[in-house]
Amino acid sequence: MKNPYLNIVLCAATLLFAPLAQAADIAIEPGKEKGSISIASFQRIVKDNPSQIAIIDVRDEREFKKGSFPGAINMPVGDVEKKMGELPKDKPVVFVCPTGARSGEAYDTVKMLGGGVTAYFVDADIAFGSEGNQTVTERK
Repeated sequence: MKNPYLNIVLCAATLLFAPLAQAADIAIEPGKEKGSISIASFQRIVKDNPSQIAIIDVRDEREFKKGSFPGAINMPVGDVEKKMGELPKDKPVVFVCPTGARSGEAYDTVKMLGGGVTAYFVDADIAFGSEGNQTVTERK
């Protein structure tokens, strides 16, 4: 005779751990620059499952208040070193800024300091809109 409680436990475990399995299987395609994420990969993740990554907007607070990606966290590039302990270690961190310059600097800082953070940066031109509308294009 089968144990009905075992089926309930197995179903609950599947529901509980499925999101973790999806996050572990995140497909981040590298961009052209070392440490960057491809534009296509970034846009796909932001559209389909943004909770798979932590978007860290490294612009200053004034710029950030004008608009950013939904769910983005503001951490100006000058604060990255002292706030490194606040970066999540359970999912990839993706740094963003309008040109890739500050986000690349934040990436370099994190890689230099270590700390177990999986980091990438968007090396692209990003036009930030006030209502969550961003345009990400290849740098010219």
